[in-house]
Amino acid sequence: MTKRYPALDVHAPPGNLGPLSWLDAVTVMVDDHAPFAVDETTPGRVRVYFTSSKDRGAACVAINSACGPRVRTHAHWVTDDDWASRSQADLRAVRVGRIIIAPPWDLPSPQTPSTDAVVAIRPALGFGSGHHATTRLALLGLQELNLHGMDVLDLGTGSGVLAIAAVKLGGRRALGIDRDPDAIASAQDSVTRNNVTDSVELRSGSISELTPLTAQVVVANLTGATLTDLAPLIMTLVASGGHLVLTGIQNHEEAAVTTAYDVHARVVWRGIEREWVGLALRHRALARTTRDCPH
Repeated sequence: MTKRYPALDVHAPPGNLGPLSWLDAVTVMVDDHAPFAVDETTPGRVRVYFTSSKDRGAACVAINSACGPRVRTHAHWVTDDDWASRSQADLRAVRVGRIIIAPPWDLPSPQTPSTDAVVAIRPALGFGSGHHATTRLALLGLQELNLHGMDVLDLGTGSGVLAIAAVKLGGRRALGIDRDPDAIASAQDSVTRNNVTDSVELRSGSISELTPLTAQVVVANLTGATLTDLAPLIMTLVASGGHLVLTGIQNHEEAAVTTAYDVHARVVWRGIEREWVGLALRHRALARTTRDCPH
């Protein structure tokens, strides 16, 4: 049976809303209402996907309250098939440093330089194609580190793109965790498609279930608020002297995020794309007694 998702189309006038594009402005307005994907389907139309019609209704109220008659909203339902068909028409391979993220219909030629790492991702509704700014910043942050022989932990793995990229950049093993079983299914497809089943493990569950595991590199593409709230827990997952890559942070959230991690880590790299910020931090070496991950 084809799965259906509640969606909300937001039709916006030309131009931006203050300093933000309409896509990013809508993303901010619906952030408190559990969207799992926001997509600019055509110029001037932003589509937001939800797991429940209740969340969609609350988001619609929030948008109309903030924007008034400047925008029109339309609630409807979409299927995975709708998403796949449009993705195949619109999405193409994208390069991020030494990483090429490609859908199956736009894989690079076999003559691609061996220094490039190709990650094949089949776009699935809600689990990312690797094309969003926050994913690109995470990929750039990983490339700032020496991953050779390292164990990597990917929090909120989604499509698995970051865990797969980490091992293709030299990581020994990667563990991807996500509390959404559908995300794990999407990530498993990606792992199989990229022939990394021996080096990428996936688990369905919450971050709190990982302790006392640690990894030399932890990557988390979440939200600024989530990263701030979970900072004490996330830091327990980083091995002494290890690194942390954080993305999903909006400009106005950066100070709160860095403050939350400053006691235990220092920023060694900062990337920015429009209103999004990515950070790589190094753990201040402390004595640790936990075991390494993943196994």
